[in-house]
Amino acid sequence: MFNERFQSLDRYLTDLKRFWQFEAFHHGDYPWQATDPALCEFLDNITEQELLTYQQYPDTLLPHLSAFIGNLLALTDELFCVPLLAPKEIKTPFWLSNGIKGRKWSQISAFANQVNNQNEIVEWCAGKGHLGRLISWQQELPVTSIEWQQSLCEAGEAESKKMQLNQHFKQADVLKGEADYYIKPDVHAIALHACGDLHLRLITLAKTQQPAQLTISPCCYHLTQKTTYQPYSRVAKNSLLDISKQQLKLAVNKQTTTGKRQSRLSEQEVLWRLAFDELQKQMLKTEHYFPLPSFPKALLSGQFSEFVNWAMLEKSLQFQLPACLQPFLELAQKRVKKVRRMELLSQFFVRPLELWLVYDRALALQESGYQVRLSTFCAEKITPRNLLIQARLTEQ
Repeated sequence: MFNERFQSLDRYLTDLKRFWQFEAFHHGDYPWQATDPALCEFLDNITEQELLTYQQYPDTLLPHLSAFIGNLLALTDELFCVPLLAPKEIKTPFWLSNGIKGRKWSQISAFANQVNNQNEIVEWCAGKGHLGRLISWQQELPVTSIEWQQSLCEAGEAESKKMQLNQHFKQADVLKGEADYYIKPDVHAIALHACGDLHLRLITLAKTQQPAQLTISPCCYHLTQKTTYQPYSRVAKNSLLDISKQQLKLAVNKQTTTGKRQSRLSEQEVLWRLAFDELQKQMLKTEHYFPLPSFPKALLSGQFSEFVNWAMLEKSLQFQLPACLQPFLELAQKRVKKVRRMELLSQFFVRPLELWLVYDRALALQESGYQVRLSTFCAEKITPRNLLIQARLTEQ
């Protein structure tokens, strides 16, 4: 089943790659302007109110797009049919969730409720070990929580001792192989939202160390040392897709709903980044997009000129600023409109790309001798990263 679904997704993503294999910030116009001019005209004519509607309810846009792209966007529902696991009603004492925000606790408890076995638990990339503590309490099993940051290990160890739970922390850098020893045939390795290379390291270890079970919810596929995605399964290695590290970000592009203030700040950040890009292009006589690192959000409470000064200092740029910066904000506003319309199409590839990546992981585990189940462990409103890989080693 995984093989067939992967192949269908692979054809979809390959045939339509011009609509998602691009970085909107880097373009002043639609990347498909030459091949799909009528589609571009349609997108340009979308009003701001229509844009908001299509962003919130993408399915209402599909009938309009079918006139330009045909039925290529109409993936079958069966392909997206990843079953939602039924939640188990397990009451927990209040002290287990102390200090954990509601949505985070919902993720932890939903994940923990799907871990059912008699093997020792190894919690991979544990943080403070909230998940391991809950499982240790629920199932009265020993839990080894592996975490890179010593301060988190110490905080987690103190909590588990206070609660008299059989949970112990090991400080280790999993990417350097310092935790390989703990992945043994008699353990159940679990990882909730271990990012990129961290969960891939666990899947790689499964091939050689053969733990009895794995339960993994992947996250942040773009957090990898490789500049181009390297498939893990034999099936995926035959794909013609060449996916950059930057393009992998699309797979986690769907976020949970944010408040009005956070949305406003996010929009302002986009505008200012693009305005600075317009400024540097004019000053440095270049056509290349100029990326900026993350910055303190307090900058957004000041003036655009302060943001420009920070950016120039951060990137060691030296040029004479124009007396008025308003024209660059106006140019950026036009680009924002284009970017948002480009993203209307790319939003249809968020889940297909994530499923493509997760099926690659599931197939790799199958090839290593595991029976694999793919499901969702909680509702999307709790976390968009709700895909769950459960693998059990088959009898040899």
